[in-house]
Amino acid sequence: MSTGTPYSTPEELISALYSTSSTLPGPFQELNESFLLQSAYLVFFMHCGFAMLSIGCVRAKFAKHIAVLILVDATASALGFYLFGFAFAYGDDASADGLNPAGNAFIGKNFFAMNKMAPTAYYNWVFQWTGPQCLVAATPDAVHCGADTRLADCRKGTDINSLVGGGYLLFGSGAIDFAGSGAVHMVGGYAAFAGAWVLGPRIGRFLPDGTSVDMAGHNTSLFVLGVMILWFGWYGFNPGSQLAIVTPTGSTYSIASAVSNAAVTTSLAPAAAGLTGLFVTAILLKVKTGKHHWDIMAMGNSTLAGLVAITAGCSTVYPWAAVTIGIVSGFIYPLASRLMVLIRIDDPLDAIAVHAFNGTWGVWAVGLFGAKNLINTSYGYNPYTEGDRHYGCFMGGGGHLLAAQVVYSIWLGAWVLANMFTFFYVLKLLGYFRVNAADEAAGLDASHHGGSAYPMDLDDDASHKGSSYNGNQSGYNKNELDSIRSELASLRQSIGKNRSADNGMSDSVRNGTRAEAMPGGNMV
Repeated sequence: MSTGTPYSTPEELISALYSTSSTLPGPFQELNESFLLQSAYLVFFMHCGFAMLSIGCVRAKFAKHIAVLILVDATASALGFYLFGFAFAYGDDASADGLNPAGNAFIGKNFFAMNKMAPTAYYNWVFQWTGPQCLVAATPDAVHCGADTRLADCRKGTDINSLVGGGYLLFGSGAIDFAGSGAVHMVGGYAAFAGAWVLGPRIGRFLPDGTSVDMAGHNTSLFVLGVMILWFGWYGFNPGSQLAIVTPTGSTYSIASAVSNAAVTTSLAPAAAGLTGLFVTAILLKVKTGKHHWDIMAMGNSTLAGLVAITAGCSTVYPWAAVTIGIVSGFIYPLASRLMVLIRIDDPLDAIAVHAFNGTWGVWAVGLFGAKNLINTSYGYNPYTEGDRHYGCFMGGGGHLLAAQVVYSIWLGAWVLANMFTFFYVLKLLGYFRVNAADEAAGLDASHHGGSAYPMDLDDDASHKGSSYNGNQSGYNKNELDSIRSELASLRQSIGKNRSADNGMSDSVRNGTRAEAMPGGNMV
């Protein structure tokens, strides 16, 4: 009975898998392609996570605007990556033997609009498109869609190969950024910093005396759902970055073990970071206010910080090191978040604290904890010396890799800040970066997208105080409603007592006085 493959018995399949051929037999190459496509689907699903998280983090009157940004990012970036993004990043000339990329001086120049790209490579296009797509807009309450979309295309055009793969001159080591703590998250985080700096804070976020006014997100439930979806998608993002799961030759440490190690560390680092961030934030709040409070938003963002930090070294550090990296991230996030408020950088999503700070930490952590055998398994031996690659200084590898990681992060941060400060400032000069004050105060859902995202509009004044949407269509929680009703009853009594003394008071004045009892003139 035919199996439909060139191999008639299981023994022949196993023999082919462990052959000494430099290329994989068809079925196993197809297995790698399938693995990468499945990873790409998981990463693309992260859009849903970013939508839920971002909508939950902003005020209710901007919910529909965030949904638009998410859809624009997915649609416009797909076309941008098709037309020029993939070509810039991966369009290298071939080597003399035609088997390998030969590199380029700056950016690629082949495969624009996938021209002359072999259909057998399409699976890689899909993964590389979804991979750098995790864009976080730091200022969604006031920014125009155009800036957000252009940033997505800029990130996809970054030549990651030239940043990492061509780094032999970095202390004879080269930098390791396996799934992109630097090339993805530092880029997004530092770009968010540039955007927030040029854009300025939201109206009312900081008072003239420097006091910060809390503008809490309106839906904690959506935020937590977004965090969990993102964590799920990270299992495609990190393990999938190995780009294969089957090797042409068998060994004690195959790349399948590197994929498995990436999955384990992607589980442990965010777990350690989330719990650490929860307790650190509780301690900081206790010291500041004297009150005990468990902040779910801080825990969720700390979890994301741990995911960001482990992304660079997920395949090259041991599980215990992943826990350590996560614990450090649990300290970095709350401290970095408070630093941004201290210097008056308004970041509604805490994208800078999560992605810029922890992306940098993740890159450095590889230079501390990268293990020799795991690095050789994931990357192969040093192509220049044909010996072991440099590894982490805490693992006995000296300081070469750590030095390379630090130089890489500095270069990457400087490159992004220089480009994105210029880009955002030009948009600001042209008047395309920020909506006018009236539209911002009204909310972009009403001013730009035809009305509220909810069946009955939520009053955002309540969300400023931290209340969440829980089915109460007015946007106020029970305690706030009881307080408002009590104030109204007292006001009506006062009006009744004064009615005889002031018979000349017009109905219009009386109604206007009553309206002032509710923020915005609304009545319960």
